[in-house]
Order: sequence, then C-alpha cells, then structure tokens
Amino acid sequence: MRRPSRFILFAAVLVAAALSGACRPQPPPAPPEPGIGDRYFPSLGNVGLDVQHVTLDLRADMEGETISGSASLSIVATQPLARFSLDFVGLTVQHVTIDGRPAAFEREAGELWITRRAPIPAGTNFRVRVDYAGAPGQAAPPGAFPFAQGWQFFDGGAFVASEPDGASRWFPANDHPTDKATYTLRITVPQAYVVAANGRLAEVTEDRRERTYVWEADDPLASYLVTVVVAELEGRESVMADGLPLRSYFPAGTDEAAIRPFAVIPDILAYYEAVFGDYPFETYGTVVVPVDLSFALETQTLTLYGRDFPGTESVIAHELAHEWFGNSVSVARWEDVWLSEGFATYASYLWYEQLTDRQHAADELHRLYRMLNESEVRLNLPIGDPGPERLFDRSVYVRGALTLEALRETVGDSVFFEILRTYADRYRHGNATTQDFVDVAEALSRRDLDAFFSDWLYEVEVPFVPGWGVEPGF
Repeated sequence: MRRPSRFILFAAVLVAAALSGACRPQPPPAPPEPGIGDRYFPSLGNVGLDVQHVTLDLRADMEGETISGSASLSIVATQPLARFSLDFVGLTVQHVTIDGRPAAFEREAGELWITRRAPIPAGTNFRVRVDYAGAPGQAAPPGAFPFAQGWQFFDGGAFVASEPDGASRWFPANDHPTDKATYTLRITVPQAYVVAANGRLAEVTEDRRERTYVWEADDPLASYLVTVVVAELEGRESVMADGLPLRSYFPAGTDEAAIRPFAVIPDILAYYEAVFGDYPFETYGTVVVPVDLSFALETQTLTLYGRDFPGTESVIAHELAHEWFGNSVSVARWEDVWLSEGFATYASYLWYEQLTDRQHAADELHRLYRMLNESEVRLNLPIGDPGPERLFDRSVYVRGALTLEALRETVGDSVFFEILRTYADRYRHGNATTQDFVDVAEALSRRDLDAFFSDWLYEVEVPFVPGWGVEPGF
C-alpha cells in the first residue's frame, strides 16, 4: 500500500484549516467613527452611508410647539455596516426600524447609533425609519448662529433655518453637504396654516381640522438647505419664459409695496442664466415669514426671508445666486465657505453692473476694498481658512467678492466668465473645494495662479486688485 506523500498530507492540512476557518463566525465589522472628517465640524456626517432619499412625515402642534412623526431614509451602505450612526440632537426617539424590522438604538453625543443583528453588506440599499417627537430648537448650544437652530416656532407659525449644522436638530440626518439626497416633505398642520417647503407642491389633503401638504424636492439637496415654513401665508405663482415655475409666499395681508421688490426675480434669474449657465433646479421662489429674523437664507429653491430683511435688490440678487453657488455647487468642506458667500456677494455686484455699468460697480468694489483695509473694522481675515467661529464673518463675503474681482482683472472678462460657467457646470449638484476652483481657473486661463490665490485667500493683508491703475486712497 502506497503512503500519501508529504505534499498531499500538507495540502490536506491546509484544506482542513481553511474549512475550519470558514466555519468560524467572523467578527462583525467595526462601527464607523461619527463624522466624515470636516475640520470645522468633526462630528457632522457619517462614514459608510450614502443617503438617497429622505421622507419626513411630521405633524406640527402649533399650540404646544412640538413636532411628531417619522423620518424615513433610503440609504446605500458604502461599507459593511453592523452599527452606524445618524446625526440627531434633541427630541425623543420612540422607535427605529431597518427595512421594517425593529432595530436597537442608543443616543450619544449628538449621534443616533443604530444596530442591526446581521451586518449590512457594502452596496446594499436599505431603509431606516425613525419615529420621534418633542420640542425642536432646544439643542442648539449657546452662541450658535441664529440661522443654525433648525425648526423654530414663533407666535403665529414656524420656520426652518439650519446652516451649517441645524438639520440634525429637527430630523435624523447625514448632516454634511457632501451627502445630498432628494426629499419628500409631508407636513400636517391645523387648517388655518399654509406650509411652504423646498421643491414643488405635489398634493394637499385635508379634513375638518387639518391639512397635509406634500412637497417633493427631486433635485439633490444638502440637509442644511431643507426648509419648512408654517404660517398664515398667501401664495403667488408665475412662469418664466422658458417654462420655469416660480412660486412665492408672503404673510397674509402683506402690503403690495412690500411684495413689489421681488418682481425683479425673473430679470435677475435670466441674467444669471446668461452668465452662469442654466438654472440648476426645477423651480424657484421666496418665502417671507411674519417675524423678524435679521437674516435671509438661501434654502434651496425657496429662499427664506424675515419680514425685516427683504426688499433690497442686492440681497435678492445675492440669495438667488446661491442657487448656483452654494446650493447646486456646495462646499465639500466648511472651511471653503467663501466659494458660497464670496461668489453670491460678487454675483450681486455683477447684477448691479448689469443695471448701471462697469465703472459704477467698480466704484462700489473700491469702497469695499477700503473698508477691508480700515484697521478698526478688522475685516482682513484669511478667508480660505476663517475658522468655525468666523465662518460667516463679513470678510468672507467681502474679500471673497474682491478675490473674484481680482481674478477677473487678472485673466480678462472672456476667460473669467468661462471659468464661472465651467465651474458651475462641472460640479453641478455636487461639491467642490477651493482647489477644484483653482484647477478650473488655471486650466482655462493657462496660468499658474497658486500665488494669486494664496495671497487672496490665506494671507492676512489684503492684496491690491490688479488693473485698478492706482491704489484707492483711504
């Protein structure tokens, strides 16, 4: 009888070991760390998740100033997931399911941690539903930006403003602009109220006591740009020459003189399409809430205004420009916020130039330059990295606009506007960094612009704008 060779015995041992290993239970994948790595907001966003669609089905108790209902998120796992988190602060979580089956959950440091018994394989599309209730707006830390509170009630209504991190204060979210999703907003309110929200109004149903408004936002939407306004509102609708629907909402009984300034929107929109490219969304409009806000906010397709803030053409032009720069092309990192606010500020000066001439607009920009250089104003902030506390410092707006003016003077009008159009088109419905914009500018101008952008964005001293001839006096 022949004995098996040592090679065959060795092979058999390997096979047995492999089979033994295959039978052992494998450890579950380690849970991802909360936060996607944004330096300014390290806990925002969630690794391993790509949210596709969000349905918010909420009932607003206007007297009790509470909300209740559910958030349903359609998600693709980008890595194996046994335990994962959503950003969610405040309110009370009542129940969580994954694909209709109950899931364990816990709250920790602004995160809703969810556990599934069997890991979710990478590439799987799954659905999370979170039932919750409570009084929103209670979780914002002291000193939070007034436009970052999330859902806020006021005497006579409610509104949502969430930039940069307020979305997670009223619904569970992957609360970073790098994960955009489409939205269904189903909001139930007492009969006396109207609901305005992002996108298009798909349905209104009612009974003797309540109305339910269903808004569909079919274009990708960053969580901080979601808005809901509940108030006694009157709606107005029109259509642009190219078929784009416009709808706006004003407090019931608003005087026509307060509404009249918004009539300029179609003209500004048509001009921006000529210089920036096609409007990136399915509709546009505004909503004015019957309360003083001290700000306006570029909530996507439906700009939010307080009754104390509308009416100036420059503000209307600024907020409308955000639909291209900030909403369609969103920041990939919050430190690059000048790509949103600086661009929108400069766009409002382009509109002023369209109304007057290049010299009048340049005179206004000279005034901004002088203001930046007055030491007591202290607006000379390196805007490429302003810091989270000064994220919306006035210098981000002003110096951002001057950076674009300086770029225009450096590369010439033809190349400059080609840069803006190419940038808006290349990153449409996506995200961009400062380097992405620099790359577009260098490719189209065929110039090395590293030193230019370094001086304008990262040095304390404000450079002189080339092409102005002589330095403006102080």
